[in-house]
Amino acid sequence: MKLTDIDKTNSKALENMPESCGAVTVGCTDIAGIVEAVIQSSESLRDQHDSLRGTVAALEADQSKVAEASDEARLLSERAIERLGEGTALIQSSLGKINSLLNLVDTLGQHVTSFSAAMEQVRRSAQDIDDIAETTNILALNATIEAMRAGEAGRTFAVVASEVKSLANDTRRATEEIAQTVSTLGDEASEVIGKIEAGSTASDEAKESVTKIESTILNVGELVEEVDKQNDVIARSTSTISGHVHSVQDVLSSFDKVAKTNEAQLYTANDRTKELEMTANDMFDQLVQAGLSPRDSIMVDHALETVKELIGVTEDSLSKGTITSDAVFDQNYQRIEGSNPERFTTRMTPFADNHWKPILNRIVSEVDDCVAAVCADTNGHMPTHIDRFSEAPTGDLVHDTRFCRNGRMVMDLADKAAAQSNAPYRMSVFRQEADGQNYVIVRNVYVPIVINGRRWGDFKFAYMFGGFEHMFN
Repeated sequence: MKLTDIDKTNSKALENMPESCGAVTVGCTDIAGIVEAVIQSSESLRDQHDSLRGTVAALEADQSKVAEASDEARLLSERAIERLGEGTALIQSSLGKINSLLNLVDTLGQHVTSFSAAMEQVRRSAQDIDDIAETTNILALNATIEAMRAGEAGRTFAVVASEVKSLANDTRRATEEIAQTVSTLGDEASEVIGKIEAGSTASDEAKESVTKIESTILNVGELVEEVDKQNDVIARSTSTISGHVHSVQDVLSSFDKVAKTNEAQLYTANDRTKELEMTANDMFDQLVQAGLSPRDSIMVDHALETVKELIGVTEDSLSKGTITSDAVFDQNYQRIEGSNPERFTTRMTPFADNHWKPILNRIVSEVDDCVAAVCADTNGHMPTHIDRFSEAPTGDLVHDTRFCRNGRMVMDLADKAAAQSNAPYRMSVFRQEADGQNYVIVRNVYVPIVINGRRWGDFKFAYMFGGFEHMFN
């Protein structure tokens, strides 16, 4: 069979194939990242939507309570108006009787004042009678003297004079008793008059209070009626708000249906994109394995040499007894208290820091396009990392996510595919986490770490052609 020579055009196409395949892989990975970001955004919106629905439901419940309270308030105000009307009639009737009683007190005061004047007149009359009796007594005394001078002839006149004198004395005693009685009545009348005058003054104040009470009752009635009107306005407003709340619920329900449909489509697109991403990664791996991408092959050589050194220093330490096999393969992860994102340690951590970390730092510094170099066990735990990604935590989530990766556990699809592979190495393009929200697309060489015939995990050698310093700004 005669082989057809490859012309220059086809040769050029073959040379561009690895780069094109790499670009496709990078593009697929980037698209997968975008779709995942959209899904996360959609999930966030769904959470906010659920929260909003809960808020609207709570608002509707509160609105129902307001409506019930408003109805109850209207009933109470109606009852209050009714009771107030009844009470007002009774109070006004009582106030009328009080006014009559107060008027009676005023009249009584006037009568007592007239009685006092009459008593004064009686006192004066009694004094006049007493004066007359005294004059009569003097006249009788003179008549007695004259009768005595007349002798026998004046005896009869003397008897009459004696009787007149006796009558005058009786009259004086009677007028004295009358004066004493009138004086006593006067004192009692003065006391009664004083009390009545005080009562009259109090009655005037009571009349003013009665007037104020009547005015207050009228004002209270007007206020209750105004409250009833306001309750009616509240009831109408509550009904309007309830209508708006139902409208919002309808919109939210419609949005929920559309959001669920969109999320389902996004998950489908994400699954398809991941499948395409893995297919593109397989193609990229096969091209590099076939030696069709010289630049990537150089990175593979760096990774293979680094793994040999890592395995060598570990097996040498095992043979010397400076570390045990149980410590090397320890997967009893101890969470670092307060770490966020979570970080863990094992008995392998001190050895990795002392023996693996210097090797990782050196290879990253020697290879210009190398982004990171790290070892991860079969569960994705990275006991150590290069200095750039082993900074002290600050408590700031963005900083700690980006620069505190030692002790993290990461196992994505590319990591799982590499862990399941028994090839000498596997190529992949994946999304390198930056600050927890953003990422960068890097190429990666996975090389199995087999220590004394036992798979410990994988060495991950990440690189990016064209510069990567923006990752650390």
